[in-house]
Order: sequence, then structure tokens, then C-alpha cells
Amino acid sequence: MSTQVSIFPNPFLSTLSFEVIVESNASTIVQMLDKKLKIIKMIKWNLKKGTNKTSIDDLDTLPAGDYFVDIKNMDGKNLFATKIVKIEETH
Repeated sequence: MSTQVSIFPNPFLSTLSFEVIVESNASTIVQMLDKKLKIIKMIKWNLKKGTNKTSIDDLDTLPAGDYFVDIKNMDGKNLFATKIVKIEETH
């Protein structure tokens, strides 16, 4: 399955937005992991053929630093993986 993924903004403050384009319907798991590869957020996302959008909110309490996002199919196969960066809000 061909998958196109955009995650923005990167770096982020409190919300990550996802746009995923797929050729056919698919059930997926989106995982956000910390530097120690501990899962800190996980959502099930049923993708429909075409463009799909969602977001993960309430990330403002995470410490600044590097994180990872994986999108896997229900068999555990990685469809997409990337590193993202959390920055601190400046006042």
C-alpha cells in the first residue's frame, strides 16, 4: 500500500496535525514515543481511501525534546516513522 504522510508543525508546541493519503481503506495505529521508545500517546485511526486528517492535542505538558511518531497497520507493519521535536513556549 502506498502511503503519503505529512506531520506538522515540526517543531511543535502543543498540537500535531496529521495528513495521510492512502490508496485503500486501512486500520492503523498511530504511536508517539519518547527518546526511550516508551509509548506516550496512541490512537487507532481508520483511514479511508484518499486524504485523511487528524490531530493529537494536549501535548503542551510534554518536556521539550525529541520524540518519534510511528504509523503501523494492524499487523504491526510500519507504514511510516519519523522524528519530531517538541519546543518550549517562549513568553
